[in-house]
Amino acid sequence: MFEYENDFLVVDEMIIDPSLPNAIVVRINDSYFMINHANANKPIAKEALRPYKKNVYKDWHRATYDNEFWVFGIMPRGGFKVPLGRPITAEEFKELRDKYGLTAEDITNEFDDKIGSIYGKYAKDIKSVQIKVLPEKAIPLESELRDRGIESGNTASGRVNIRTDWGGYREGAGRKPTGRRIARIYVTEEEEKKLREYLDKLRSQ
Repeated sequence: MFEYENDFLVVDEMIIDPSLPNAIVVRINDSYFMINHANANKPIAKEALRPYKKNVYKDWHRATYDNEFWVFGIMPRGGFKVPLGRPITAEEFKELRDKYGLTAEDITNEFDDKIGSIYGKYAKDIKSVQIKVLPEKAIPLESELRDRGIESGNTASGRVNIRTDWGGYREGAGRKPTGRRIARIYVTEEEEKKLREYLDKLRSQ
């Protein structure tokens, strides 16, 4: 009756019974079982599945996301879905490059990337580029791209991977490196004015 794949217990549904804060309920075919959190480690022993005889209500939470299953050592029948956002278009990437003032030094060449590695064979291979932005801008940028349906990930401090399908960044595109970098200093309005005047003078020489 019980089916396993890569040590994950295959289930048809995972349900949260509000009266059981330390357990989950799973449906396997037409039968329901309760699994205590303490026993929800893969592979879940058959003895850890206790028959569940209570009524199951439609308004109880049903797991829909891959990680909801994965964390309890179970897998939805048919496998993990690993949803994937769309690639950014070349036009959208140009807008992004201009908005953040990205230079060739801030953008990697296109590389082979993988989404959902923890889900084994259900992971998906894509092409991506990685860009470098200020650390505090990386998470908001990822959120902005995801809101637009674009696959992206803040993989490290100040680094964002973005899915492409058009060859990625090409040498010679965008602004050329200037050697400049962002420096944050705290100054008065008058000091800022004088600094800008001095910079203008330096750059005109």
